[in-house]
Amino acid sequence: MNENDVYFGLNGKKLIIGVFKQSDNSLSFFNEENININSISENTDFQKLEKQLEKNIKQVEKKINSFVNNISLIVDTASTLPIYISLTKKLDNKKIQQKDVKHLIQDAKQQIARAYPEKQIVHIIIKKYIVNDIDYTFVPVDIDCNKISIEIKFICFPKNLIKKIELLFSNFQITIDKIICSKYAKSFIDDSDAKNLCQISYKLKNGFNKQEVVIVPKKLEKKGFFEKLFHLFR
Repeated sequence: MNENDVYFGLNGKKLIIGVFKQSDNSLSFFNEENININSISENTDFQKLEKQLEKNIKQVEKKINSFVNNISLIVDTASTLPIYISLTKKLDNKKIQQKDVKHLIQDAKQQIARAYPEKQIVHIIIKKYIVNDIDYTFVPVDIDCNKISIEIKFICFPKNLIKKIELLFSNFQITIDKIICSKYAKSFIDDSDAKNLCQISYKLKNGFNKQEVVIVPKKLEKKGFFEKLFHLFR
């Protein structure tokens, strides 16, 4: 089992690298340096980054005494698209079950996929639950529910941008496990310090925001996803 969680960050001006020890969640390695591109977009020539990436990947591998095969990537791009959607389900005075919430989230994802086929969802955030016309930040399970509504924020990136970035890292046999929107991560910190950005991104990936639905690939299947709901029932 890999004991290190590796993060790279791209913001057009800086290349950021952070390595976390999973045993104690500490930041064991950090580096940032200037890069020669103006912004991160679908038109960015990412080949300009290959030499810098190769140098930093080797530096990380020397530090952790292991190959870097998987990373999380923090991306700062003006191409970010936030989409808000609200859905309702009637429950006929039954108690809410996890499958009811998952059904609404899946329905919302499908609507986004149909309406924005060129976009890829990178974050799903539950803004609030409305149960029997009362607002909640969590799902109440001990009341009979006539209907439940969920207000969801989706943060999306262009698929073409993601493909170009994935291709860049695949040249080094590295897979991107998680993409994190830099603007979203920065909303949880008081400054723009790169080390703090790296640390909050690590926390977000591991469930820091209880209102975020984390999309986790199924380990036993090549296709399909399920939702990990950190915050659901209380």
